[in-house]
Amino acid sequence: MDTNMLAREKIEQATGILKERNLDCWLTFVRETTAQSDPALQLIADFDLTWPSALIITRKGETIAIVGRYDADVVRESGLYTTLLTYDEDISETLVATLSRLNPHQVAINFSLGDVTADGLTHGMFLQLAETLAPTPYIDRLISSGPIISSLRARKTASELQLMRKAIAITEEIYAKVGTFLQPGRTERQIAGLMHDELKRRGLSTAWPGKHCPIVQAGPEACIGHSSPTDRIIRPGMLVHIDFGVSYQGYCSDMQRMWYMLEPGENQAPEPLRHAFQAAVTAIETGKAALRPGVPGYEVDAAARATLVSAGYPEYKHALGHTVGRYVHDGGPLLGPRWPRYGETPEQRVEADSVFTLELGMMTGRGYIGLEDEVLVTPRGAEWISPFQRELRYVSAG
Repeated sequence: MDTNMLAREKIEQATGILKERNLDCWLTFVRETTAQSDPALQLIADFDLTWPSALIITRKGETIAIVGRYDADVVRESGLYTTLLTYDEDISETLVATLSRLNPHQVAINFSLGDVTADGLTHGMFLQLAETLAPTPYIDRLISSGPIISSLRARKTASELQLMRKAIAITEEIYAKVGTFLQPGRTERQIAGLMHDELKRRGLSTAWPGKHCPIVQAGPEACIGHSSPTDRIIRPGMLVHIDFGVSYQGYCSDMQRMWYMLEPGENQAPEPLRHAFQAAVTAIETGKAALRPGVPGYEVDAAARATLVSAGYPEYKHALGHTVGRYVHDGGPLLGPRWPRYGETPEQRVEADSVFTLELGMMTGRGYIGLEDEVLVTPRGAEWISPFQRELRYVSAG
């Protein structure tokens, strides 16, 4: 991945977002980023910083880096910031002078009540910034950069989408390997081992920590949620559910797949399982039909949730979907209910060029049914960018 090219694309996007929102400047304030990085930093820099540093992007397109003397070379070599200012003892004087020259009506800084990917300013760094700005009018002009970062993460560039499509394709390849490996007598842990081996062979890593990726759940005794694979043996009559994603050159996938282990004499799953599976498919398709630019996330979730409940199944206790990108949960708008735990994220409006998961399911007497695939939001609606599983897959007993 050309991290410098991607950072250039995202800085250009950030300038456009500032113009759209009529915001003067965005300030990212960091230090020792190898130990405590800001999630937004990876979008606008391909370097780490040691001393307290300020990266400023304005709606006029000015890019300013204020860094310690010994960080100057890496910033200069990147070519990402047109104005490079250095200091030796204290960043305060140079930072205040720069803001005084810009004289912004608002200074967006990286805090957010509901979006962890926009909440990168540590409390200590905030206190340092507040102390620096206390004698100036800018202390009263600080606002959240959450809306900026939300849009910046959501709007995937062509380069980002290319990497995400590759991550999805690799995920499908590994799921195909699982389909040929599955048979009665295998364990959850053996399946996970196969998938890890496939990643190792490709020199890749999981989209979230490998202890819990993949999540493999076989039968009705499996723990539902973010669990680790066990030595539970797969037997005929069980559902096998897997949640898995890969990280490819810094971009993630997140997809779920389902199989039913046929019992002797069966050629399909029992009718209640087929009915439940189809209800999950229909609910997700309903959510997809409601997903378009400008719609608040909670409305998309509500459409899918109502469809599932009307089919006679309980509400799922999570959001219908989340963004995917640099992280498997990439921040920004959430396709979720207005529950306190989600803060303001379900109220945020969907943007074109976003990538979301659509996921839901229910427990049955044979195991968990869970489906998840990824969509790209276009100006006209949403389109699948991973092949949505519309049919339950079968594995013969012998």
